[in-house]
Formats: sequence, structure tokens, C-alpha cells
Amino acid sequence: MGSYTAVEAFVRKGKIYPTEPSRLPEEGRLLLIVLEERKHKADPKRIGSLLGWLKTDLDSTTWQRKIRSEWDDR
Repeated sequence: MGSYTAVEAFVRKGKIYPTEPSRLPEEGRLLLIVLEERKHKADPKRIGSLLGWLKTDLDSTTWQRKIRSEWDDR
């Protein structure tokens, strides 16, 4: 089994430019995943409407213990 290295890179006009070229091996195989950059701004009104759905009055530790305890009996 081989080892894997994650390397960040940019694509410009179809060419790949790694941010840290020294981390690349002399030879090897490559699996490329292109992350699309979205150039849009968040909608403050939509964010504000979603904030009302958050339950901030809960103790997260107690809630997690309760949820996990439901699985103890299975």
C-alpha cells in the first residue's frame, strides 16, 4: 500500500500550479479534485431568518449524552 500526500494547488488556464511545489514527488500518480470557487455574497436577510431556528438555550453536553444514551439500549 502506498502513501498519500494532499497538496493544495490552483488552476489557471488549464495548468496546475501547486502552492508548495517542493512537496510534490519526482514521479507519481495523481487524483485531482477541482473545487469550484463560488463568487457570491451571503444573503444577510436569509442568514437572519435562519438564526431564529437555532436553539441556543440548550446545554450541548447534556443534549449529546441524552442522544447517545438512546443507543445504549439497542
